[in-house]
Amino acid sequence: MPLMTICILVAAVAMFFSWSASETQAGGRPAAPFLDEKMATIAPYAFVRLCVNAPRECRPKGGASRTQLNRKVERALKAVNTSVNQAILPGSDTKGNDTWRLSPKSGDCEDYAVTKRKKLIDRGLPPRSIRLAMATTPSGEAHVVVIVKTPKADLVLDNRNDEIKPVNKVDLRWLMIESADNPKRWRWL
Repeated sequence: MPLMTICILVAAVAMFFSWSASETQAGGRPAAPFLDEKMATIAPYAFVRLCVNAPRECRPKGGASRTQLNRKVERALKAVNTSVNQAILPGSDTKGNDTWRLSPKSGDCEDYAVTKRKKLIDRGLPPRSIRLAMATTPSGEAHVVVIVKTPKADLVLDNRNDEIKPVNKVDLRWLMIESADNPKRWRWL
């Protein structure tokens, strides 16, 4: 590879990391309470399999891109987050068989997340404002949560606890998020 090409690549990578660092705080969390979407990427393979098994969950979305926060919506968010966290027993998929399922008796983070997303949409919240996001935990484990976009913050509904927090107040490093318009499309964060 010519030296000029290597120099350009090194400069581009350095620029990317300095640009990304300015938008995040310690631990890789965003400084603002909103996620910054970047270029398009493909959906996680297990999510694509969910789309094959439950096509209604993967239709293009409508409604507002942000949910207006009021008491009714806050109650719905808390009720769905808590009820799903209590209804699904923690469990893991078998090695090499990651499957995302709606309302299983036991499951992992993806099962909690897709179930919460469906229940929030069923309660009348705008589908475009309710999105799945993939992140990593402090231990480096892949983790999926629901993000509810509001005018004040992007809120996280997580199976690890019942508290709903803005994206910049959780211990996750964000990787990708489902598109607002089409669940089959995802974007890097």
